[in-house]
Amino acid sequence: MNTPSTHCLSSTLRRSGSAMLLLIVAGCATVSPDGGVADLEQLTAGKTIGSATGTTTARIARPGVDSAAAVADLLKAPLTADAAVRVALLNNPGLQVALASSGVNISDAVSASNQAKRQAQQDITLLSAQARKAWVNAVAASQTARYMADVKAAAEAGGELARRMARVGNWSKLQQAREQALLADATAQLARARQTAFSEREKLVLIMGLWGAQTRFELPDQLPDLPQQALEIPDIEARALQERLDVRLATAQWQALQAKPRESGPDGLWDGMRDSARVREVAIKARSEAREAYHGYRTAYDLARHYRDEVVPLRKFINDEMMLRYNGMLASVWDLLADTRAQVMSVNSAIEAQRDFWLAEADLQTLLAGASPGALAGLRPGATANGPAPAAH
Repeated sequence: MNTPSTHCLSSTLRRSGSAMLLLIVAGCATVSPDGGVADLEQLTAGKTIGSATGTTTARIARPGVDSAAAVADLLKAPLTADAAVRVALLNNPGLQVALASSGVNISDAVSASNQAKRQAQQDITLLSAQARKAWVNAVAASQTARYMADVKAAAEAGGELARRMARVGNWSKLQQAREQALLADATAQLARARQTAFSEREKLVLIMGLWGAQTRFELPDQLPDLPQQALEIPDIEARALQERLDVRLATAQWQALQAKPRESGPDGLWDGMRDSARVREVAIKARSEAREAYHGYRTAYDLARHYRDEVVPLRKFINDEMMLRYNGMLASVWDLLADTRAQVMSVNSAIEAQRDFWLAEADLQTLLAGASPGALAGLRPGATANGPAPAAH
């Protein structure tokens, strides 16, 4: 029911009893034409995973509201992680199906503690994390493909030089074949890298619910720089337990069971052990995921920083020295080409380490927002915790 009206009230009078009538009248009087989800949006403030959305209120899809203009505006510039999250929350069909299935149960007319509203909040958190991680993977894969093209270019230069030297008799067929093998391998690596970049971009497209001209958005050339310092969260387990929706639900169910009269004798004792064990099971899992997420985050940060501060600068120094020796005729062109290939590969490893950090950071933020990072592994792109996204037509 969109607006309070005489028609709305009369129709409900004809098909509802008095108890149901009171509920529907309240809905007719309070639910706004766009579904009334301002409270839900406020509830998710700080619980959407992205660069800026994590600290602000993110808009979600509303019935009867066309978000096409807002989506188009977000896709104009090279797509940031924050923009990818915002587009997904406005445009993902799976989220819209999940929200529509809850309907009035997630509206402003319902308490923030309502289970449907809490589940919707978790769906929004998980979808934002999906979008964030898909964006990281797409940007990193695109960046890797460009570096693999550099590897192939170096291999082509070596192969051409080997062919010329073999033709004039300065190189054996075996030496030429080795360079040709390097080129063949580099060509295959580039093809795989480009396919991975295409696939990761399509996963991002699916999560954002895009089609047609919308899919021609641009991605940034590279991932964001690492933060100056890693987060220090000594109370990670306590924070996880405080925020986790599944822990809250399990605790509430246990408290409700405790308030009921319990059967005396062995059956009652077994039931009591079962009820308390269920709460402990959920809490133990939440604590374990908190420790694992934080440890993974810190390890990924340390590795990414090691590549940035140690490996890549060292490789660059070696390449610069090799260039000096080549110019001074103290090193061969083969030495220079081999070192160039090694340097490019180390840069690619640094990209992978940087990607892994931002993925681990998204998992950690998901946990701090009250959702399980493990739930992301069970969701295909575009799906929500309430069910899979419908197929696109």
